[in-house]
Amino acid sequence: MEFMGYGELIAVAGNVDDPELQYLLPKRRIIERKGMKIGITHGDGKGKTTEKRALEAFDDVDVDVIIFGHSHIPYSRFMKGVFLFNPGSPTDKRKLPYYSHGVLTIGDTWKIEHIFYK
Repeated sequence: MEFMGYGELIAVAGNVDDPELQYLLPKRRIIERKGMKIGITHGDGKGKTTEKRALEAFDDVDVDVIIFGHSHIPYSRFMKGVFLFNPGSPTDKRKLPYYSHGVLTIGDTWKIEHIFYK
């Protein structure tokens, strides 16, 4: 909950979350900010890449951006007309040499970027 000090916290359930959190939180969310639709999911599952699973989680709705996690590997690119973004992790960099998180700025246009640190 420490993250709430930085801004609005919007959470989804992940595959290794406490069972109580998995019960309380949805597997995906769709939020809208300044006319921009943002899909949020963890991206876990079987088969396919994390990116493809994240994209498929929103097959039934048009979104501009999908923010996902699971792999903890920073990712930032378009796939099938949707911008996919994995911010990485500020707490578990796995085998990467750096930690990271993402910042989404929405104004007249939008931009999303990684912030990397050791």
